[in-house]
Amino acid sequence: MNAYAKTANAYLSQRISGASSEQQAALIMEAGQLHLGKAIQALNQGDLAAATRSYIRVSEVIQEATIRLNLEGGGELAHNLAKLYDWWTRETMAAARARDANRLTAVAHGMGEIRQAWEECHQKKVGAEAGAAFQFGDRVG
Repeated sequence: MNAYAKTANAYLSQRISGASSEQQAALIMEAGQLHLGKAIQALNQGDLAAATRSYIRVSEVIQEATIRLNLEGGGELAHNLAKLYDWWTRETMAAARARDANRLTAVAHGMGEIRQAWEECHQKKVGAEAGAAFQFGDRVG
């Protein structure tokens, strides 16, 4: 592993360890989008070996997202996400068999929407915590 890769891995590890659970979920979706993009690029270039490596990574990302779901306490939302993640896995495998970049693009788009939702959830949580810490009439400076 070269020095750049080691630095990038250290940065990513720090970014993940310092992230809230919502940010971690968003980072997982970001990783999925990254690997789907690599798979699409590999398909377009006719590099089936690289596409296969990317499909495997996408499957691992989806599995990680699924593992993190709280199916006992997460209610209907967690169960719906589990169904969506299961569909993404099946769709990615079907796209791999058919060598269909459009289907991969659709999964990447869905991951982008879920990523954005997790990021918004994090922002609301941070905003609520900041609002709770500051009361009207508090002195500033």
